[in-house]
Amino acid sequence: MKTKTFFLTTLMVVFILTYSSGIQAQTTKSNLDQTKLMQQWLGTWEANVGKDTIEVWEAKQYGKSFKGNVSLVIKGKKSPFYTANFCFDSKEGNIKGFNLDANGGYLTWIGVWTTEKKFSIDVVQNFKPETVSGKAELFYETSTNMTFTSFNSDGTKTGENKFKKVK
Repeated sequence: MKTKTFFLTTLMVVFILTYSSGIQAQTTKSNLDQTKLMQQWLGTWEANVGKDTIEVWEAKQYGKSFKGNVSLVIKGKKSPFYTANFCFDSKEGNIKGFNLDANGGYLTWIGVWTTEKKFSIDVVQNFKPETVSGKAELFYETSTNMTFTSFNSDGTKTGENKFKKVK
């Protein structure tokens, strides 16, 4: 009888320890305020992206959401490139964005702040996380300097632009 009780008690302790550590790992979430950190993006940012070409991001807060207009200035002539709208999804704990291109195309993405300076993005099809077609990262070196790096779906770097906040 003592052996059976000892065995059941030991089994229960092992089960509780295993189960509780599994729960802890699954429910641990970042303490980063995703919406507050997105405010770093507000304002007007510019990057030289090619010969005689400047990419301009003009970002504003829209209630608890955000919107931005992106333009290309080529040889002094400003043309619309795309508009971005995004907000925090409290159910999933990430930022979801929708970009509408001036040429009629669109893309959706899911992002998350992994540190107070680094925002990681997965470009996905219709907000489905399993359909990653590209990745990007915004890294805020200072409040006025940010690097935007793009990657293919395998994580190979495909481009990088240095943005400076001008307003």
